[in-house]
Amino acid sequence: MNVVASKNVGRPRDDAREAAILDATLAVLQDVGYDRLTIDAVAAKAQASKATVYRRWPNKAALVVDAMSRIKPTAQAGAEEACLFPDTGSLRGDLITGLRQLADKLSTDEGRLMCGVMTAQARDPELAAAMREGTEDKRRSCQTLVDRAIARGELDSTRGVTAFVEVVPAVMYHRLLIAGEPFDEQFISHVADDIALPLLGRPGVTP
Repeated sequence: MNVVASKNVGRPRDDAREAAILDATLAVLQDVGYDRLTIDAVAAKAQASKATVYRRWPNKAALVVDAMSRIKPTAQAGAEEACLFPDTGSLRGDLITGLRQLADKLSTDEGRLMCGVMTAQARDPELAAAMREGTEDKRRSCQTLVDRAIARGELDSTRGVTAFVEVVPAVMYHRLLIAGEPFDEQFISHVADDIALPLLGRPGVTP
């Protein structure tokens, strides 16, 4: 079962109603967390019926994943597809800027909400399956980062993309959830210079 694709064919889409439901989902998540979130609570918060929610999303996992997508970065009009790593003119600059923005996001209430949902995956197989769909966004961002670097002559292949996607987010979330230490500039530089750049095929790069 695809827990992400959820809209019924043939039913007119009500964007305002959908946005209200997704905003209500985030609000309920903030209040009670993923495990205690219910469709009833979301429907009540959005002043909608349960049937309205279920017409768009088959279960709680699909609803939460769609709601979480509302706090991801979006592309500006005329810009390239939304990317976690802004174009600064250099690979290291892109990495430092993107990692700093991710660190800033993780340090907010929204970031902590994202972490709470991520930890709930271990207890909810449907949520885990739905969240895995979102890794494609990260892969596209990393591919954009690498493609830029290749165009500049800073990299000669895309061979490090898979390892980058797997390792760098894990390091960032470990810092937040396990180590509990701040995302200071020394840490950001360490991730960029000692982890990300070598994974992408640029060992020994210095500022």
